[in-house]
Amino acid sequence: MAKFDTTSRRTLLACLGLLLVLGIAILADFQSRSIPPKITPVITIAKTQAPLSLQQKETQLALQATPTPIPSPTSFPIASPTPVATRTPKVYNNINPYTGLILRDVNDLLRRPVMVKLAAWPRSLRPFNQINQADLVLEYYNGHQTNHLLALFYTSDATAVGPLAPGRLLDARLARHYQADLVVASAPEVVEGVFANTLPNRVFYRGYAPCPGICTETEAQGGNTVVDTAAIRDFTAKDRPPRTINRSENLSFSLKIQDWDEDANRFSYLYADFSVMDWRYNPDTGKYHLWQEAENENGELNLQPSFDRDTGEPIAFENIVFMMSNYIEYNSVTYDINLREADPNQVAIFLRDGKMTYGTWFSSNQTESFSFYSGGNPYPFKPGRSWYVFTTTFSRPESTVDGEWDLVFKLK
Repeated sequence: MAKFDTTSRRTLLACLGLLLVLGIAILADFQSRSIPPKITPVITIAKTQAPLSLQQKETQLALQATPTPIPSPTSFPIASPTPVATRTPKVYNNINPYTGLILRDVNDLLRRPVMVKLAAWPRSLRPFNQINQADLVLEYYNGHQTNHLLALFYTSDATAVGPLAPGRLLDARLARHYQADLVVASAPEVVEGVFANTLPNRVFYRGYAPCPGICTETEAQGGNTVVDTAAIRDFTAKDRPPRTINRSENLSFSLKIQDWDEDANRFSYLYADFSVMDWRYNPDTGKYHLWQEAENENGELNLQPSFDRDTGEPIAFENIVFMMSNYIEYNSVTYDINLREADPNQVAIFLRDGKMTYGTWFSSNQTESFSFYSGGNPYPFKPGRSWYVFTTTFSRPESTVDGEWDLVFKLK
């Protein structure tokens, strides 16, 4: 037998060693492939344990189930919903959207508001009648340093609100924003044409409805014309088809105010030194009471509290809002306002509880009511009635003494 030298023997041993390693690896791989991996944990039940109920089996299966991955959301274009006109709008709650007060009859939310045009000039027409019953009052400049008012009756009614005043261009805009019927004493021919185009079959003039719908006093009584808003609703129901409205979004309401900018115990709004709407906060009532200039026996003007002509109650509202606006002047007695629908940056000043807050106002379109914000959030109105004043973008409040302010109406 041939003998291996030392080098050959070492080579043979190395080869045998390599073959052994490869064999062990192959065997290990085979053994590992013959045992399937456990995909889900297996719960072993002891032989002495009682059989599982159906509910327990379902629970164990759920524990062992492999979770299915949730696919990532895929962006798809979503079509804007097409508004569908309904005869009876859906009622969401029993809160008056303009006052925050609970209603006894939610059906009141479906009826169309009635807006009554009121005169503040000449002074002989004052005081106002049943204006405290309005859900909302809107005030604007009427020329010659005077003002007109629109009283909105939505869930409330008045038996004799007045004195009734002639219609103006802005009344058409405001009635559209609040989806309201409009009652006026009369209107210039141009304004009548605007009413016919923008508020068809929704403007009612003096003489439309007999008393008690629209009543005019004798000269001995003062000669004022007053309106029974419930009677107007009855008359419109007789000769016109039933008409409901799209429910307005609620304003934001809070019993207490948490943040404000200034104290405001008095806020005097001056069209001129002889034409003043002066609001004074009364902590006993929690309202701002209206004072106006009045002429005494000597012909001198001084500020005096305003009272309702029928009840003798002070004219007072929980919230006062000044809305900085863009007036349009056609001549000395013809004005309009560009309400800049969808512009959220129009400045507003809010008064409640003796506090003044700066904010903004806007409406999304010509048939939506106004919304109000402060610090990027809805302004918290005090539950109750509000008085909106359309002043100008040139007007700025000035502090006279601590907690008292003057705001002078300026067109330019």
